[in-house]
Amino acid sequence: MREIKFRAWDDKRKIMYPNAQNTYDFMVSEGGCMEESFKCVLKDDNYKVMQYTGLKDYYGKEIYEGDIVRLEGVDDREIGSTWEHIGKIVYKRGAFFICYFDYYADGDEELICDAQVEFGTVIGNKFENPELLEGK
Repeated sequence: MREIKFRAWDDKRKIMYPNAQNTYDFMVSEGGCMEESFKCVLKDDNYKVMQYTGLKDYYGKEIYEGDIVRLEGVDDREIGSTWEHIGKIVYKRGAFFICYFDYYADGDEELICDAQVEFGTVIGNKFENPELLEGK
């Protein structure tokens, strides 16, 4: 079982919840009913709600829908050669995917479990770091 958690971007105030100043929890209770505060967020068009993937990056940071992730590794085919891919986490077709937008993999996508994002690094998200998506 994975933990069901959410966060929300307040488009009006330009702030992410939860954050250090405001600890709205946006959790689904064990009975399956949403907290009253979360119901209000879902009804308000100023909020963009993102779900927790159930995975954490290499440094233990939770990975949410909308996060921008950098994956790095060593190419097995060429000794000493390394690779890097950058992509955005999206939820579609009932699963979480990483959609790559770096030069070598632009337009490619794969399930986050296949991409092994837990060995990558969250470098930002599409709301607080839109400059990471420029031209994408």
